[in-house]
Amino acid sequence: MKPSAWRAALRIARRDALRAKGRSALVVAMIALPVLGVTAADITARSGQPTPQERATRTMGAADAYVVAQRPGWRLQQAPDPAGGISIVSQQGAKPVPTEEEAARAAQPTELLLTQALPPGARVVPVQSPSEFVGTSTAHGQLPVQAYGVDLADPSAEGLVTLRRGSWPHAPYEVAATTAFLAEAGLEVGRTTTLAGTDRPLRITAAVEYPGELNAVRLVGRPGELAGLLAAAGRSPESGDPRGLGWLVSLPGGAAFGWEDVRRTNTYGFSVTSRAVLADPPPDGAVPLYRDDPDRLGATEEAGLNRSTVVATVAGMALLEIVLLAGPAFAVGARRSRRQLGLVAAQGGDRRHVRAVVLAGGVVLGGAGALAGTALGAVAVALGRSWLETRAGARFGHFALEPADLLGILAVGMLTGVLAAVVPAVQASRQHVVDALTGRGTTRPPARWLTLLGAAGVLGGTALALLGATSGARTRVVTAGSMLAELGLVACTPFLVGQAGRLGRFLPLSPRLALRDATRQRGRTAPAVAAVMAAVAGAVAVLTFQTTGDAAARSDYLAAAPVGAVTLPFGPDRNAERLRAAVEHTVPDLGPRADLRRVGYGACDGTGGSFCGRIALRVVPELSCPPVAGPPGSAYGTRIAPGEAERLLATDPRCHPGKERPYQYGELVSGDATLLHNLLAADQPEAARALADGKAAVFDPSLVKDGTLTLELTRFGATGPEGNTASTLALPAVVVTAELPAVRAVLPAATAERAGLVLAESGSVWRPARAPSTVSEQRAAAAITAAGGHGGIGVERGYRGGDDGVVGIGLAVAAVAVAVAAAGIATGLAAADSQRDLSTLAAVGAAPGIRRRLSGFQCAVIALLGAALGSAAGLVPAAAIQRVQNLGRTPEVDPTGAIFTGTHALVVPWTYLAVVLLALPVLSWALAAGFTRSRVAATRRTD
Repeated sequence: MKPSAWRAALRIARRDALRAKGRSALVVAMIALPVLGVTAADITARSGQPTPQERATRTMGAADAYVVAQRPGWRLQQAPDPAGGISIVSQQGAKPVPTEEEAARAAQPTELLLTQALPPGARVVPVQSPSEFVGTSTAHGQLPVQAYGVDLADPSAEGLVTLRRGSWPHAPYEVAATTAFLAEAGLEVGRTTTLAGTDRPLRITAAVEYPGELNAVRLVGRPGELAGLLAAAGRSPESGDPRGLGWLVSLPGGAAFGWEDVRRTNTYGFSVTSRAVLADPPPDGAVPLYRDDPDRLGATEEAGLNRSTVVATVAGMALLEIVLLAGPAFAVGARRSRRQLGLVAAQGGDRRHVRAVVLAGGVVLGGAGALAGTALGAVAVALGRSWLETRAGARFGHFALEPADLLGILAVGMLTGVLAAVVPAVQASRQHVVDALTGRGTTRPPARWLTLLGAAGVLGGTALALLGATSGARTRVVTAGSMLAELGLVACTPFLVGQAGRLGRFLPLSPRLALRDATRQRGRTAPAVAAVMAAVAGAVAVLTFQTTGDAAARSDYLAAAPVGAVTLPFGPDRNAERLRAAVEHTVPDLGPRADLRRVGYGACDGTGGSFCGRIALRVVPELSCPPVAGPPGSAYGTRIAPGEAERLLATDPRCHPGKERPYQYGELVSGDATLLHNLLAADQPEAARALADGKAAVFDPSLVKDGTLTLELTRFGATGPEGNTASTLALPAVVVTAELPAVRAVLPAATAERAGLVLAESGSVWRPARAPSTVSEQRAAAAITAAGGHGGIGVERGYRGGDDGVVGIGLAVAAVAVAVAAAGIATGLAAADSQRDLSTLAAVGAAPGIRRRLSGFQCAVIALLGAALGSAAGLVPAAAIQRVQNLGRTPEVDPTGAIFTGTHALVVPWTYLAVVLLALPVLSWALAAGFTRSRVAATRRTD
């Protein structure tokens, strides 16, 4: 076509868009909504990823580097960003052994080694960042807090935190508190707080936040002050221990702390986060850590590949969704402009000109929708920035408007608008001139080859997505397979709509008419069903993946006690009764108390025992999984193939899914029946009877043979390991089940004492009817400190997932909204096409409400078919992505028979699917019926 013809087509399209403002706004909205979502996601993702300079500022303020004492004197290797890995160079087997030079260096003061390690003229500002929490007073009692030490007023610390209220600490024993701490503690700037075990009030002069950790609960004092108070109270690391020591390093003359400087500093036992290295990291070949330990680099690449697979799959499906959502909208335009297009043909225009007019509408409306969606997406993120940052727990590094991304989104939005207009353009160009001028439509049955091609696409795409997850190019393969499967369903949609029409004979009048109309007008029904399917498929894919991840996290979660239980751990040197009384006095309605004691052999804790020893629980070899090798008691056993792990779990009762338990109170403890209830949720009568009869209650079947539990007792000699002596002790035992096996066995106190074992007070457990509030926790912590203890109580609140539930509900609502909009478009098109049918109904005396019901069922039919197909289509990419996540996980079997697979099965979100499948058709019916006029004026039929 000549350029003049295209200009004329664009003018016609522009005038037609302005003439039919309502329809044009609908088309623009259908294109703008997906573009808005993609734009908002891009800006949010870009803004949430700080640049190297922003990450450096959050780590080291305005300094050039942040240096941390890892093991002063020893040689280290690190990744360009120490978060990527640090290792000790000098090793002998699994145990690090220093060289003579390293041993000599390690004997020097840490500050002297730092001076030797840093470039000449470096200025340092000390930073004390303890890993442990200490208690501090609050408006309600006491709260665990991290006590940092750094001069926030120093220029090197600028940007490390953000000042929200007040002023920097400048006088002795003034501190800055994070906003999260102030909110939880009920304190304000100007109030005071006191660290547990000290009597020096700390005046809060500033409310601050860490940009990358908005939920951090910290107090920041001047260097040395808080550490000095804790040292006087016996709560700081031992003298000479480098843990928690760091320095902000500034070089003179604007010099950069380069990679060679980092490697030199590593030889003195310090890790370095360098601003210059983060901005311009060295190649992988220049990083000794990657050369000597390539698994670290491989793990990083694998994680990046998995993330890219997820992002590419979701983006590809979103692109397909834009095309399918806009397709029915342009079909509406082509139907409404049928007479105008017929006039173009009647005036001598050929099929190319008719196609050009419809495609020009795609250019005009697609461009307007893409531009509106991009602008609104940016505005939405700007308005919701504070909420997004709060939900993410970190501030944006900057408001990232990447020109290349936005121009790409604009181009893709316009292109997909044009692509969505292709099918309506072809259909419009094929209609007969007389039919177009008289408003008569033509219908054709779906081509059989299209259905067969679609079925092949569904099968081939599903196989490609699932099997392609093991290939090297998994990102492209999984994305292509998912889109191919969905396109196959789109091609099968006309056939499926026709098959659904067969059900009309069993339905009442209104749904029967709606089904038959949908079957007769497949040209407009199929695109609408495909649009609903696309919207639902995208939501189902993300929801299924999130549900699977949440189920995996829930499965891996290790509860320390039943939900709501209150635990009070303490050491043998504490006054147990005073601590228990303090908790029971401050926390109401705790219920019966269970006390537990550690079971030991000898006294290795300096309490004056006659000798030092160790207890190990012997695993019965014939009760363990067959492939286990290695000594009993080791953390892990043999690595096996994934297929072998599945076979063993399915066929061998000695093997069971494993979960690495920390055994907070030890594997063997002493207690009574109340302990079984409070700590283990083991309420079987046989367990209580076993303890009453002097038998051990054992929760691991691999430990008991013929009713006997065997303990391996090791007595350490005075001259070292060569003087060790070993013996065994057989005790009567009963295997019982526990809901939460936080220990492996419980032994009655009398039995342990008769066997010569040593019991030491370890803690207490309560199981109230309702979990205590956070205010009660703070009060209990204060009472424990007043009673001479440290820390506070533990309250088991169960698995606390992230925001997946909220996100899932939001996605379901979004899918329903988009699907209803798509169904509404098809209903509007059906109303336009059904004018003659509705007039005929009115002429034969049909009730006025028949139009409302018919319109409602037309919309409901489209919504139901699209939701059903979308639910099936969304499971394909979700299953493929989950398969990618499971790659590279090697199962292991430990000596107890527990198999640690590291993989998780796909979990289908049935609740969300039920909401979509049930609520979507009902909502569509209600909206369509509610917004449809019931009375129709009879019109003259044109012959």
